[in-house]
Amino acid sequence: MKISQLYDQLEMYSEGDPPSHSLFVLARLLGTPDRLLIIDPPDDAATRFDVAEESAALFTSAARDVGLPLVQTQPGGIAHINVGRHLLDIYSQQHANLICFPAMGIICGGSFGSDLALPELGEDSNGEDEIESLRLLARLVKGRRLQLYIPRTGSVSSDKVEVMGRLAADVSYFHGLRRTVSQAVAENKFWSQSEQITETLLPENRRTPPALTTHRQNVERLYNAMVA
Repeated sequence: MKISQLYDQLEMYSEGDPPSHSLFVLARLLGTPDRLLIIDPPDDAATRFDVAEESAALFTSAARDVGLPLVQTQPGGIAHINVGRHLLDIYSQQHANLICFPAMGIICGGSFGSDLALPELGEDSNGEDEIESLRLLARLVKGRRLQLYIPRTGSVSSDKVEVMGRLAADVSYFHGLRRTVSQAVAENKFWSQSEQITETLLPENRRTPPALTTHRQNVERLYNAMVA
């Protein structure tokens, strides 16, 4: 477990191997109750941490029940919210929320742009929304000052070139997945080739048990979306 003070009233909590990251955004203003926003909180956040009376959770992918109220987002929308002295831009996609702190150059990319984990397909997704999310992230990284890119799992980075390379690798992974699964479905060979598809499309630098679990889930979800 590691807690990093990024800025005043902004901390990153990291744990596990590979590390998973949660961001704690605190609003502490004289004469008002403390407010706390936790981005991608761990499952036991409400009981493990001494959370503020007014606390909420915001997830970069599918929300989970962590015992805290959820920030409601609208797919296709952009929300600008203040938590104390911090301004957040929330770009909501169908299956992801991409979060930017424009004044500080911090971007939370969720399952995208990791050096250790694979990007995730959302439930019932054919991959188009994820590819569009990656394109949006690339525009944000290229068009803004980048102080820190924080994937939900993996190493953080302040190197634009490195982050752009990670995002490009994710796009390539999804394109390969869509092309191969689509062809197998069209030829009615998916089930006879499913193990081969899983093996050949798993990137060499992601051959770990957690990445394999994500990869199998992605293949299954893509197949289900294509035959629905």
